[in-house]
Amino acid sequence: MPQRRAGEHAEHFSPLPTASTETQMRSPGERAEAFSGKTTRNRWLGFVGGIALAGLLYWAVPAEASHDARLTAAVAGLMAVWWMTEALPIPATALVPLVAFPLLGEGTEEAPIDVSSVGASYGNDIIFLFMGGFLIALSMQRWNLHRRIALMVLKLMGERTGAIIAGSMIATGFLSMWVSNTATAVMMLPIGLSVLELVSDTMERKGVIGKGAGAKGALKTKFGVGLMLSIAYAASIGSLGTIIGTPPNALLVAYMAQEHDVQIGFGQWMLVGLPLSIVLLSIAWWLLVKVLFKPEVERIPGGREVIGHEISKLGPVATGEKLVLAIFVLAAVSWIAIPLLFESPPITDAGIALAAGLLLFLIPAGAERGVRLLDWESAVKLPWGVLLLFGGGLALSAQFSSSGLTEWIGDASQAIGGLPVVLMVVILAAAILFLTEITSNTATAATFLPLVGGIAGGIGVDPLLLTIPVALAATCAFMLPVATPPNAVVFGTGYVTISQMVKGGLWLNLVSIVLISATTMTLAVWVFTIVY
Repeated sequence: MPQRRAGEHAEHFSPLPTASTETQMRSPGERAEAFSGKTTRNRWLGFVGGIALAGLLYWAVPAEASHDARLTAAVAGLMAVWWMTEALPIPATALVPLVAFPLLGEGTEEAPIDVSSVGASYGNDIIFLFMGGFLIALSMQRWNLHRRIALMVLKLMGERTGAIIAGSMIATGFLSMWVSNTATAVMMLPIGLSVLELVSDTMERKGVIGKGAGAKGALKTKFGVGLMLSIAYAASIGSLGTIIGTPPNALLVAYMAQEHDVQIGFGQWMLVGLPLSIVLLSIAWWLLVKVLFKPEVERIPGGREVIGHEISKLGPVATGEKLVLAIFVLAAVSWIAIPLLFESPPITDAGIALAAGLLLFLIPAGAERGVRLLDWESAVKLPWGVLLLFGGGLALSAQFSSSGLTEWIGDASQAIGGLPVVLMVVILAAAILFLTEITSNTATAATFLPLVGGIAGGIGVDPLLLTIPVALAATCAFMLPVATPPNAVVFGTGYVTISQMVKGGLWLNLVSIVLISATTMTLAVWVFTIVY
């Protein structure tokens, strides 16, 4: 082969890229898909509308209120509209307080408004509780422990179709107390589809679906729709049971601690949220199985075998699974027991969560050399946007109090002080529940908790009595795909129509309003010794 002289290879080099090279050189931003015209238009309307509402609120608050109070009202209106329309990504809107208050606020010599003071809310105790909870959930997902738990519950429930849906709801509800609603729904969906693969054979024999229709045919039956909706609904309902189950619960706990010096313990919340979750799950099962989507077949022969086969695919229980389960149980028991054993607990709920997270990074998994229960590659998937959203909501709440806006809202609300407390609780639960059908549940809670807390102070009602229904109702939206991520996950399969989701969700919404109001006026009053 003849040798090429030095530099010969460069003589025919062209600096102009070829078409294929041009495609490869495009940045990720250039390769991003375009949004629809409707989405873009709605975002711009939300952006402009938020600014307009901010200006309106600034001038609507009377001049006797301080500049900082009027500014807080304006920023709250801006953030509410931007959150609800997603004019900016929801976590990005949560950063607005870090810019708006230090830049435009006046503060005082004793309490200046700067990035450090506003930013303190982004390091609130509850954010680290949620972070630790997320680390436990991510370790469960890394070792498939969550899937094994779900399959074991389904296997125990037997072969009756009603029992299978109940098993699906129990497994989904339990997991969503600890793992994010979205992750739980995504994980349970393929398990539900596996069950429907088996059901299709039975339905073909009974003539419920045509021959060869398979799982797709079974999905379009009442049993299929009921099973899919059971996953979506249970993922939201189960999360009511713990502080870390859903962001609105955590926001309530942080708001009460930060603004009213009221500490809500993990076990305390479970005394309120868990009974509500169990009763609501039971009613949801009854509505789906006995009223709205009664299954066409009663039994599924071989159901246990199919679930057993799915379990066998996971292989024997790994050492990593056992260790993650042990740490999970240790954390859960500590959250409940330590406040009962110590008058002044030596460690907070957030400390317990972070200690569990550190153990996961530290303990060897008993698999390959050097592998631990959790690594950073898995942990980095933690939903940082949710933590930012917490910080933004708490920063806004802090300004409500420090600026005097809470007092002004309280004074302005005295006219409604004559309404029965029960009626106010019902109205709040209904308003928040139906509002969150079209908005982010976390953003709704972050917006309304300080507002409702201010109203409660003005009319002489314990803030917990009005803020608890706000937090609970923000999670209970069952009618529309956009209401919660689990609804969207199930609707995204294409096997549940909007009309079917509305059919089940409307009744469940109405039941939720009644149960949330009853829980607030009974269990919450008892657990937190609320006087009204």
